[in-house]
Amino acid sequence: MTLKPLLTIFTAAFLAVGLYSPVLFAHAEHQHDTASDIVVSNAQVRIFLPGSQSSVGYLTLVNHGDAAVTLTKASLEGLGRVEVHEHQHVNGMMKMQKVDGLEIKAHQQLDFKPGSYHLMVFEPKEPLKIGQELKLTLYFSNGDRVFTQATVVSLESQVEQVSLSEQHHTHH
Repeated sequence: MTLKPLLTIFTAAFLAVGLYSPVLFAHAEHQHDTASDIVVSNAQVRIFLPGSQSSVGYLTLVNHGDAAVTLTKASLEGLGRVEVHEHQHVNGMMKMQKVDGLEIKAHQQLDFKPGSYHLMVFEPKEPLKIGQELKLTLYFSNGDRVFTQATVVSLESQVEQVSLSEQHHTHH
């Protein structure tokens, strides 16, 4: 086979992937192992601060279904361990604790955010980089798994997002 037919084949393959990839990326925001009613958005993981053994992840879950579902586990590509945690006020003190099952009621939105539910992430297999995309898998008690991409962000960008969110809510 000469070089010209090979070049034509590679060009056609490259164009096909280029034209098809926006369709893949559009749906990559939330993929499902089964016909799940759970939609995940705004998934992000904060870069590990120097000397820190853990970091945090935030996201939004929406249950569009007619029945409650229970989140039982989460995993993130490139991290050894991920736990669902919550903050609670106990005797005037803020306390953080691991949550083994988190119910998301029918037609409910649940925001993982500072001072509330969040993901605690541990044991990075290699240093995370700002802007990096990590595959996030959420596991539910009914057997559903939901896949999405979580973006690695800086502490500064998370603080800005929280400030903007608070400003937006105080003007309504």
